[in-house]
Amino acid sequence: MPLYRCFAAPEALDGSQRSALAAAITDIHCDLTTAPPTFIHVQFHPGKEDQATLFVLHGGLRAGRSQEVTDQIVERCSAALAGIAAVSVDQISMRTSETPASWIYEGGQVMPEPGEEVAWLAAQG
Repeated sequence: MPLYRCFAAPEALDGSQRSALAAAITDIHCDLTTAPPTFIHVQFHPGKEDQATLFVLHGGLRAGRSQEVTDQIVERCSAALAGIAAVSVDQISMRTSETPASWIYEGGQVMPEPGEEVAWLAAQG
């Protein structure tokens, strides 16, 4: 967690573009939240035929981030996708949702609250 999901036609992004986008999203999220890269997951799914925009990007975030951080995540991830896919940002729809950290179980552990990652990782040994 966090989980970013990109929905697009299978031919819209090749393997190198998918890798570049996953790396960009990871860097953006880590830069803005200080979460460790191992927390970030990026998935690619086929878009729906009736999808209004070329790309739909959804960011599932741990609750507790400021609106400013969330807005920057949306802006920077959308811009990264536009640049990597060589499309206009108006071809991208992005939304976020929040889930309390206490509801997220990963790697055998309940995830830490935002800002508690360093202590949580140290406790993992």
